[in-house]
This record gives sequence, structure tokens and C-alpha cells, in this order.
Amino acid sequence: MVERWSDTVLRIAWTWTNSVHDAQDICQTVLLKLLTSSRRFDEERLERAWVIRVTVNCCKDWKKSAWVRRRLPLEAAAHAAVHLPELGESPVLAAVQALPDRYRQAVYLRYYEGYEPAEIGALMGCTASQVSTYLYRGKAKLRKTLGGAYGQECLSE
Repeated sequence: MVERWSDTVLRIAWTWTNSVHDAQDICQTVLLKLLTSSRRFDEERLERAWVIRVTVNCCKDWKKSAWVRRRLPLEAAAHAAVHLPELGESPVLAAVQALPDRYRQAVYLRYYEGYEPAEIGALMGCTASQVSTYLYRGKAKLRKTLGGAYGQECLSE
């Protein structure tokens, strides 16, 4: 289970936290919940949805925690920042990370995880039409950030 889900959980947690260490903490929490849960799933897609929902909930809990609200960025330690090697130095991913939370989450779940708007709405706690609006506005911001031709090419469906 750990080998099957750790990459997905880590990537989702990293999009929320923008920190490798916090993402690893969330990943550990989610995997412990998965291993200790009494839930058993007949289909992998149901298990995947449960894992992603738990991950998103853990990320929301992390954002509300006093630890996150009280800490300040260490400007002096910027040169020692750790990057996830499997994500690479992608200008598209950097632009997605710079989006506001709701747009970033919708774009990530749609284009990186392959979820449909209705499924994303269920994960984010909103309607499919709201997700479509987030995707539209997020893609518009990405087009503006990345330049029209590059953004059109990367985000067209």
C-alpha cells in the first residue's frame, strides 16, 4: 500500500504545503490512516478517491494548525531549499503553484491527477460548476503568466 499510494499522497500534499518536509509529514499521517483503517475497497478507483479525500482533509487540517499560522519563512535559508526531484524544474508547475489555493487545487486535480469536475467538486466540497469556473479562471491566469501560445498549448483539452 505504501508503494502504491505514497507518490500520489506526497505530490498532493506538496501542492498544498509547498514544502517537502510538511508534505512528508502529511504523507506519513495519511499512510498511517490507510494502514490502520478497517475500510476495504472492491475497486482501486474507490480506494484512490478515499486516499485523496483523506489527503486533502489532512492538508486542510495542516493549514488550520497553529504551527502553520505562527511560523515565518526563513529568508536566510532559501539557498538550502529542498526540491522534489521527480517534479523537476517545470515553469508550468511553478506557475500552477503560484495560483490561488482553489485554482491551484482544481488545476492540479484535473490535469495532474485526471479527475473530472464533478469528482473534484466532491473532493473540494463545492459544485462541479464552481470547479469549472476555478479551472477556467486558473487556466486564464496560467495563460497570462506563461504567455499565450505556451499556455494554450499546455492547457488545451
